[in-house]
Amino acid sequence: MNKIKIMIVLILIIIVALIVRIYQIEKVPPSLNIDESSEGYNAFSLLNTGKDRYGQGWPILFRSFGSFQAPLYTYLTIIPIYFLGNTILAVRLVSIISGVLLIIITFFLINKFNQQYKINLAMIAGLTLTFTPWSVFFSRIGTEASLGVSLFALSFLILYLSLDRFWLFPLGVFILGLSTHAYYSERIISPFFLIGFIVLFRKRVFLKKKLFFFGMALFLLTQVPHLLIAASGAFTRRLAQVDYLSDQFFQSNSGNLHNIFFGRQLFIIREFITQYLTFFSPKNLFFDPDPQPDRSIPNLSVFYNWMLIPWLIGIGNFLKRRSEPAIKLFLLTIFLGPIPAALTRDPFYTLRTLIFLWITTIMIALGISNFFSKISLKITRYSLSFLLLSYSLFSLYLFYFTLFKYERATFDYSYTKLLEKINQMPDKNFVIDSSRHLAAGIRAAFFNRYDPIKLQRDFKSHFPYKYYSSFEIEEPFILGKVDIRPIFWKKDICVSQILVGDLLAISENQIKEHNLDFVFDVQDMAGNISLKAYSTDPNKACRRKEV
Repeated sequence: MNKIKIMIVLILIIIVALIVRIYQIEKVPPSLNIDESSEGYNAFSLLNTGKDRYGQGWPILFRSFGSFQAPLYTYLTIIPIYFLGNTILAVRLVSIISGVLLIIITFFLINKFNQQYKINLAMIAGLTLTFTPWSVFFSRIGTEASLGVSLFALSFLILYLSLDRFWLFPLGVFILGLSTHAYYSERIISPFFLIGFIVLFRKRVFLKKKLFFFGMALFLLTQVPHLLIAASGAFTRRLAQVDYLSDQFFQSNSGNLHNIFFGRQLFIIREFITQYLTFFSPKNLFFDPDPQPDRSIPNLSVFYNWMLIPWLIGIGNFLKRRSEPAIKLFLLTIFLGPIPAALTRDPFYTLRTLIFLWITTIMIALGISNFFSKISLKITRYSLSFLLLSYSLFSLYLFYFTLFKYERATFDYSYTKLLEKINQMPDKNFVIDSSRHLAAGIRAAFFNRYDPIKLQRDFKSHFPYKYYSSFEIEEPFILGKVDIRPIFWKKDICVSQILVGDLLAISENQIKEHNLDFVFDVQDMAGNISLKAYSTDPNKACRRKEV
């Protein structure tokens, strides 16, 4: 097929991918989660002051709620914040573009992989990635992982092309190094992928030594920021929060292994193998959702269940063609892909394995292509294609665009609606309980465009410690007349204000004991009351305390 037809098909796929990823983007998911809110406000703060919310100028990593976020997504988000303002679309736009870019990269990669201009496999790969649940889901939330996998895929494509045009090698290696600043998984996968690439194609690589060493120098240059904070604790903070390597975790979860010589080492090996193999489980890939509620679609796994058969066919094709350069790189990536998640104790945490899921999608596309090539009748191929596509789209619409917003992120939505009510009462003082919802403060600051200079001043007084070596989780937000923090009953009832919390934060007994008067409530998307607001009466409450 000629180049014009290929471009037409690619443009059509891009249009469809954009529609799927932008449709109802401000409603599904219904609001910003804690990471999105942090990225959005930091981008807003950098745009206006050149500093993040803590007052740190252009950080290497962004401190946030006791952890640190990779920087590249936040820096890129400055651009949509400038043009679109503090909106949900602005925060998610980098992820949307990354998701579409991944489809474009995959299309060209597979087209090149086929050598000739045979569009079938490239088209199938592009469409599969367009509608696959994991790809749609993570492209529609503002996550650094979407940017990370797209940068990795771009470096993969360029490095693959460099096998014939080695002058591309420095560019591919440079982008690979940049991917380590996009998400934590790439910090582990990218260096090992580069080593694997060099080992697999050492005869070609060392023919052009000047270009090789220039490329390696560029990669090392991209790692300098990591080295600058390597000893601070910030570089490994996220892994330390979720891994199983500590002695404390070993003592609590090892069972009888703590009585065995080398028990801790055996425990680590057992945990790693167990977590690693979960990503090759058909049950996890095709039937069960990710166990993390905020990272999954209700009743839908990362792939559609009908893709199990093409996956098995694709595995056979990969193994049969394992001597081909592209397949070697695919297999290397599949091997490396689950490692970051396997080092953590969270079971089947898909967000940390998007690179693995990307290659698995290519494997499935190859299986679909091979399966349909065995069907001689066109009417049968078209009918089966129509049925599978219809089933997939129906499942995606039902479970994601309809059911998801009612079953997931309900608190995020409720706290966003709460801001609307608060803004209608500008003369009132509020205390919003954040005991079970840390994102409430940063989300309010973002949507209300709270002055970054004021927030930086407040945070400096609360956290006067070194930026990269202090790990306080709680962030109290004082946004004008709105305090977002845990409720302190002894003092808060003695101030004339409105207390807002969920049904656990403000119980019926506390309402009676402290003479609270109901003001309003906030419902979640399912119509259930999730937040209630009560006004205090200092004259009654504090008089009783004095008596």
